[in-house]
Amino acid sequence: MSPRPREALATGGVLALAAAASIFLSTRLPLAPDDPFHGTLALLPLLLAGFHQLHRWAVRRGGLPLPARGTAGEVVVLGLLGVLALARPHLGLARTDEVVAAALLLVLGYRVVRQTIALRPLLGSRLPRRPSLLFLFLPFLVYLALLPWSARHRQPDGDEPYYLLITHSLAYDFDADLTNNYRAGDWRHYMDRPLAPQPGDPVGQHGEQYSRHNEALPMLLALPYRLGGKTGALVTMALVAALLSWMTLRLARHYQPGLPVEALAVYGLAAFAPPLLLYSYQVWVEVPAALLVAVALDRLHDLKEHRTWGWKQWLGLGLPILLLPLVKIRFLLIAAPLLAMAWWYAGRPRRPILLLGALLVAVAGGILLYNHFLYANPLKIHSWQELDLHQYRWLSYLAGGLGIFFDAAFGLFACAPVWLLLLAAVPLLAVRRDRLLLDLAALTLPYLLIVAPRNEWYGGWSPPFRYALIALPLLALTLIPLFARRDRPGARALLAGLGALTLALTLVWVISPGWTYNFADGGSYVLDALNDRLGVDLARLFPSSVRPRAATWLWPPLTLLLIPLLWWLPGRRGGVWKPAFAGVAGLLLLAAALPAVAARLPTRVVELEDSQVFKSGGHPHPDLWVIDRTRFQGGWVLRVGEWMRVPVNPGGKRVRLTLYAQLIRNQPVPFRLEVKAGDRLLAVWQPSRPRVWESVELAPFEWRADEPLTLAAYGEHPPGELNAAILDRIELDWM
Repeated sequence: MSPRPREALATGGVLALAAAASIFLSTRLPLAPDDPFHGTLALLPLLLAGFHQLHRWAVRRGGLPLPARGTAGEVVVLGLLGVLALARPHLGLARTDEVVAAALLLVLGYRVVRQTIALRPLLGSRLPRRPSLLFLFLPFLVYLALLPWSARHRQPDGDEPYYLLITHSLAYDFDADLTNNYRAGDWRHYMDRPLAPQPGDPVGQHGEQYSRHNEALPMLLALPYRLGGKTGALVTMALVAALLSWMTLRLARHYQPGLPVEALAVYGLAAFAPPLLLYSYQVWVEVPAALLVAVALDRLHDLKEHRTWGWKQWLGLGLPILLLPLVKIRFLLIAAPLLAMAWWYAGRPRRPILLLGALLVAVAGGILLYNHFLYANPLKIHSWQELDLHQYRWLSYLAGGLGIFFDAAFGLFACAPVWLLLLAAVPLLAVRRDRLLLDLAALTLPYLLIVAPRNEWYGGWSPPFRYALIALPLLALTLIPLFARRDRPGARALLAGLGALTLALTLVWVISPGWTYNFADGGSYVLDALNDRLGVDLARLFPSSVRPRAATWLWPPLTLLLIPLLWWLPGRRGGVWKPAFAGVAGLLLLAAALPAVAARLPTRVVELEDSQVFKSGGHPHPDLWVIDRTRFQGGWVLRVGEWMRVPVNPGGKRVRLTLYAQLIRNQPVPFRLEVKAGDRLLAVWQPSRPRVWESVELAPFEWRADEPLTLAAYGEHPPGELNAAILDRIELDWM
């Protein structure tokens, strides 16, 4: 037996023993099965063996050996954290779970950084045609390490439960009819929350209940799900995400083959930072779609270089183009540009491209006909009018396009601020007329023109940047030339500051996975928590395209100006630590200044459902789980006998108030809303028309600096539902 098969056999044996140890440990741990750390501690033997074998393979192929001291330190710290995780039920300390989880994540991150740097020699002086598979196994191990914690702390949400239910039906019933699956409650196999069909889901001619979602992704997950249940499906998604990371590195050779160090840094950012890190343990079609796009682009550039068609071209380019609309019909808007790029790059003969185009038309037509006969609608729940670009205002394009990147809840930059460096990278490529920008524009602009102006641009119950995730590999590659010019002090300060903030947010997103599933109310879980703790409206300082405000339009031009200026800031080159410390210090100063700024800026608009507004009772409107919440004016339902107190920062001595509200008449008795400054009665609103939005203007009043705004509902209390008002917002015009 040759050395390589022998080595592979030995590695397989080690991993098998480690897997057996993990299974044994899962039955012997002195922790309850539902303990947050039960799965993580049980998985440790397999993870440690995986990292050890990966390191051995890397060294044998020319990688750098990891210093023994660092490895010993990792093992010691892991041991201490394991003991603390086992002892925490008896300690009674607050936030112990989060502290231990954060420490474990930092140890994992430390190992990932060391191992990624040690893999550098495997890339050589020019990027290889096919990077080592070790660059695939490393992110796969990291994603596996996150699975037990994330699966324990977050149930499937958004579209995920429906993809898993289709998967369950395919795995056990061998069909996509979900009627019996809803009736039997098969959602219990992967979640606790009851699952009902989504509004508008297609119904067959004989009452069959189908899902609006395609079966391509469930078909990929069906066998792993049958073998390993929900865990098998999630492990498969982690593998797909790891393949996408590997393909990002492979794509780099087509654009910047002579910058392996910078390509390695970009690979690390794409693989181990949000948003891909967050999608690795979730079930969303955007990850496999992005992988298909990356595979097609790789084969497309090979075709450009060699101008020969063969089975590799048909599999690597033709198959992804044909599969994309089967994964999700809107990905036809990606498949068509890929076909156009193939026509442009491939040259003659054109016959294969024409044949591929005919096959794509056949696939698209088949999907439409299938939907028409089975669901009585070629687009399932959508309509052809949604493709009419003229029905949207230019402001919708602007808000949606900016929101994909800047929105405080759903944008790429809010999720991982280090991606703000794209604002310096793209102008650099534009000056150099780099073909990467042309590929990025040709691939994504037709798709984003349809997606961006629609209400669902933010993704709807998904992690940030969902709808543009297909562009992530190319966006990451735009940073390679920028990283090659990182020796300036401003560049190092930006890298340190944005990197530190991204690390902190990544810890938050992983420790609290549900915090990336924000409501479409203009805020976010993080901002709401800060608002509640600080008692100020901090969210108004951050952009939101769901609830446009001044920050929505100020942040994009401000960062577009400042990020490139800071990156290219002139100064003495050479020092590393001083600029890094300056970047982190600047970040801390900015973080400390923002609450002070929010506490001193005059209050001009108060969204009454926001967390800094204290309520004695009531509930949000619409309900939190209503589909497509952006269709509604958000507000707070205040019933008779309830009140709310609004902190106000005066912007003058007198103020004119405008209240936007609606009466909910449940009883034929009067209802009134008293508006007070502290305990001083300012005005009384006595509406008479139910379910009509009213703009109530209140005459200018004197305002004292220390007074809150109070809204209190009064009326009679007959049996039954009480009268109430939906209070949307208050505008304050200071004089």
